[in-house]
Amino acid sequence: MYLENYSQLMRPAVEDELHRMIDRWMPASSDLKTIRQYHLGWVGEGAGKDAQGKRVRPLLVLLSTAAAGGEWRSALPAAAAVELIHNFSLIHDDIEDQSPLRSGRNTVWSKWGQPHAINAGDTMFTVSQLSMLDLQIPPERALAAARLLNVTCLDLTYGQFFSGSPFLGAL
Repeated sequence: MYLENYSQLMRPAVEDELHRMIDRWMPASSDLKTIRQYHLGWVGEGAGKDAQGKRVRPLLVLLSTAAAGGEWRSALPAAAAVELIHNFSLIHDDIEDQSPLRSGRNTVWSKWGQPHAINAGDTMFTVSQLSMLDLQIPPERALAAARLLNVTCLDLTYGQFFSGSPFLGAL
């Protein structure tokens, strides 16, 4: 099976899991939910697959699970968590870089302001953590996966800090 075939099989399940997590942890009437849905490419001008991106990171989680002999559907909560972390980092990166556009659409901060964008990114980070709690695997493995996700978030944040920092030259 080719990568495109796997993507066609797995991507709808990733989208469903992302929707499930957003719907589960955010009231339907919340403006913050709308902001997150916008950023994920589900609503607003230009919404659709182009605005959603390729979802490469969650697909890698699912493909790795399958390659290791696991049932890829069991890793959907982790795949959603990884995608939410990625999108949390994009929202915060857009604020730091003052980027007006992402994928041809207004960025969250340029559309709703920095405070709402920070809150949207932070809630994506939090929902990613909650998503990891839905893994139906032995607790010690789930804890190790959650720890790895958080260590990776630290590395991501350090990388973001140093990429725009005058301290970079001192390293």
